[in-house]
Amino acid sequence: MKPIILITLFSLNIFALDLVKPASGLWGIGLGYLDTNYKDEDPLLSPAPYIFGTYGDVNIEANRATYTLWGNGTFYTSVLGQLRTHQRSKKYNKSSSFELGADIGVILPKGFITRLALLLDASNTHNGYELDYQIYRHDRLGPFSLLSSLALQYQDKDLSNYYYGTASYTPDTALVTEVEFIATLPINDFSLFLGLKSYFYPQTINNSPLTGSNNTTLMFTGLGYSF
Repeated sequence: MKPIILITLFSLNIFALDLVKPASGLWGIGLGYLDTNYKDEDPLLSPAPYIFGTYGDVNIEANRATYTLWGNGTFYTSVLGQLRTHQRSKKYNKSSSFELGADIGVILPKGFITRLALLLDASNTHNGYELDYQIYRHDRLGPFSLLSSLALQYQDKDLSNYYYGTASYTPDTALVTEVEFIATLPINDFSLFLGLKSYFYPQTINNSPLTGSNNTTLMFTGLGYSF
């Protein structure tokens, strides 16, 4: 019986190593604090996985995963999937959505990267689309690494109406501004991370009877292992 148990454990160990082998970057678990722009909505505190790395040829950035179709060191294009969670609401029964799309990007001088993504609803939730233009860079600040990002997101009428429309109010298309910072502190093979995402909404969203402010903020922190 013992040899069978040992062989089984060894096989499971080899299988686990094969699963882990394609992983690189920071893989961790954290706690997120989401304070939305919905009126009288309580902030949501929830645990979640946080991955900032790759699995084989797939690049994972928290709620977004991309697969590069082509690149030449300066320009690239990818297909991508994204989970939209920051506009959900329990109080007003607004669900998260899963979106698919593609992007094109350019690696700029002085460490900047810019990209334009088109995201379409694949979950039949809001049935709209978003154009997301982003510019970001990575820096070293002493022992810390810092990701800084600025984005402009064009949300079509279907998307904005699902999340902020009512029987008496239909918002127009919306141009949303996103600012993001993620600081990481390596500790041997592990890393502590602390992140902040803030979304600023235009008047067409702020005029909705569902909103109580022009801002949604997501803060998260956690511990990850660096492969």
